[in-house]
Amino acid sequence: MASDEFERKQNDPKLPLAWQWNHNPDNKNWDILQNPGRLRITTSRIDTNVLCAKNILTQRTFGPKCSGSTLVNVSNMKNGDIGGLIALQNKYGYVGVKKENNKTMIVQVQTNLGAKEKNEKQGIINLNDIITSSKVIEQVPLTQEQVYFKTAIDFEIDKAYFYYSLDGKKWKKIGDSLQMVYSWPKHFMGYRFGLFNYATKEIGGNVDFDYFRIDER
Repeated sequence: MASDEFERKQNDPKLPLAWQWNHNPDNKNWDILQNPGRLRITTSRIDTNVLCAKNILTQRTFGPKCSGSTLVNVSNMKNGDIGGLIALQNKYGYVGVKKENNKTMIVQVQTNLGAKEKNEKQGIINLNDIITSSKVIEQVPLTQEQVYFKTAIDFEIDKAYFYYSLDGKKWKKIGDSLQMVYSWPKHFMGYRFGLFNYATKEIGGNVDFDYFRIDER
């Protein structure tokens, strides 16, 4: 696990070993750009949900508590695009930006396991199916090109919390906490932080992540 400002010197690898892709990446549609350093993820296909998205760049979470934060530029998103910061597992939650009808909204989205757990069941579940249904818990209009996101994870109670900021100083909680559940074999490595951008209507949009910072709280 490591923070990354996405600043690279000559001959540096594009990505340190702390990073892993959730799927085999589409290398034509992501890059580390400089001046300033940033990660750009460009959409190249239509996906039905975030678990199908190609280029989700992930890092491990750790206990007992941790948080990951980022700054995202969404000025080049296309209608139907969704990008942001996810607590990634089969039962996932994320805070991000969705563009619809040429307007951008900050959204907090969650899924559940479709069982009778009603967000109360914890522990390990043998779940062979990838969850495809999700719901928007809360959405807030976004009228600027950049927005800060943070996901905080507490393994003592197996919950994740989601925040956004318009200035990087004042954080606002959004949506509900996610009751985390470890499901296998589809996501056997446990919860991970993930930076993502995917298209639901048209391809070619992109978002820029200025940094990813991890903290022990």
